[in-house]
Amino acid sequence: MPVKKEKKGGKVDLLIQNHFITKFKAIIPPSVGLAEEIADVLDVSIDSAYRRIRGETELTIEEVYKISKKYAISLDEVFSNQNDTVTFSYTKLTDSEKNFETYLNRILSHLKTMNKFENRKVYYVAEEIPIFYSFFSKKLTDFKLFYWQRSVLNIPAYQQQKFEWGIVPQNLIDIAHNVYKEYLTVPSSEIWTSETVLTGLKQIQFYFDSGIISSAHATELLGEYKVMIDMILKNAESSRKNISDKSDTFSLYNSEVVLGTNCIYVVMGDTTYSYISFNTMNSLTTNNPQFCEETEHWVRNLEKKSTLISGVSEKQRYQFFSGMYKSIDECLQRVKA
Repeated sequence: MPVKKEKKGGKVDLLIQNHFITKFKAIIPPSVGLAEEIADVLDVSIDSAYRRIRGETELTIEEVYKISKKYAISLDEVFSNQNDTVTFSYTKLTDSEKNFETYLNRILSHLKTMNKFENRKVYYVAEEIPIFYSFFSKKLTDFKLFYWQRSVLNIPAYQQQKFEWGIVPQNLIDIAHNVYKEYLTVPSSEIWTSETVLTGLKQIQFYFDSGIISSAHATELLGEYKVMIDMILKNAESSRKNISDKSDTFSLYNSEVVLGTNCIYVVMGDTTYSYISFNTMNSLTTNNPQFCEETEHWVRNLEKKSTLISGVSEKQRYQFFSGMYKSIDECLQRVKA
């Protein structure tokens, strides 16, 4: 017989709790046990976890917060029926290298969770080179993490520093590079424009013009940049991220529409997520169904208006990548002059 509970502050109504548990169950990978995951996240026994699932023990607000934070569950969808209000989660980055490590680990954790689902895909609307490719090589990663921490996050330790190899802690380099390798295992569809490649080149050019990076380092970075584009071209030709992939895992589109933002739409089992770019490289995350549905509609509409340049589209692909190689060569000439 269910235990009768008194209404207390800091507790969750049992009807809402049942809805929350149902939502949570739909989000976790099929291979993960619901009770085991609740016990792990809340640091309680399996028996205590089952009591929460059955509604015999009420979840506290703090427990809901812990679960929602790990799995980015949209609380506005759980607690209300208002379609004009959306709750987002994000990682605070300002002025802290430790926060930045948390941010990188959060990206890696999301990708690993995604890879536990057979039905998974990333749709990336890329105003600039997708963040995952910024970690293509350890040298590109070194520069990108230095640039973000010095010029975007204003972390004090980097403000008077000039760029050198190894200036960023190795643990951050390793986490970021693992993010790139994990992304290679997720099927994706990316929408670029002819200007997508330019942001990264402008960052190298700006640091060179400002005396923060030497000509030799800038030249080497641009060489790494070109190798990265070679890799993306190869993937576009085969429509696969890896030679071992048994089906098409990569689609690349060229859009002539100005994108205006970086946006990621993710399908993960029966759940969807939207990641909206803000503050240069951070993102706001939600799995609010109405918001994700609108994001999907926008992404699909962009795909329809864009040119598919992966697979058999050899002429369009050649023209698109030739433009990128030209931009890299022009930047090389400037830093060597």
